[in-house]
Formats: sequence, structure tokens, C-alpha cells
Amino acid sequence: MPGNTTSPQPRCEATHPDDASPCEGPLDAVTVLDRQGSAAGACVHHGAHLYASLVDPRVRVGSVPGAAIEVYHRAQAIPAFAWLNRRQLPTEGER
Repeated sequence: MPGNTTSPQPRCEATHPDDASPCEGPLDAVTVLDRQGSAAGACVHHGAHLYASLVDPRVRVGSVPGAAIEVYHRAQAIPAFAWLNRRQLPTEGER
């Protein structure tokens, strides 16, 4: 029906293309960095997913006070590459 279409919701930089889950909160709640210092702005949900999937990650405060520690704690409770089918996990060398 014309007029009933919805535009896709914006997603944070940390969202993996294969992750269909929606962002949670502001898209710049935190910044997640990899061991080389590359950074991605993230919502809390995708920030935790990214943090859990990186080797030697760091998380910095973004627009939401307390979100960095929330990302850290959530990442401890989820597997790396949580959005993938468990049989498709990359090896350590592919991370």
C-alpha cells in the first residue's frame, strides 16, 4: 500500500552486515577499538558483539555514560561472532 513503507532503521558502524539484530540505543553510545587502533562507533548491543569478537579490544566512552562498562560486561557473556551459525565460526587466524 502506498505510504505504508518504512525506511530501514539506521545502524551503527559496529554492525556486521550478516547481523540482522537491531541497534539498541544511540548509535554512538561507545567506540570499540581493535588492537591496531581502528575504531567503530557502536550501540551497546553491537558494541558488545564486536568487542566479544576481537582480539585485544578496547572500548571507550561515547554519548551514553556507563555504556562502555555495559558493553564490556555483555561481551563477557556472549560468544565471539554471536550472529553466525555456530558451525561457521572463523578460526583464530581469520579474526
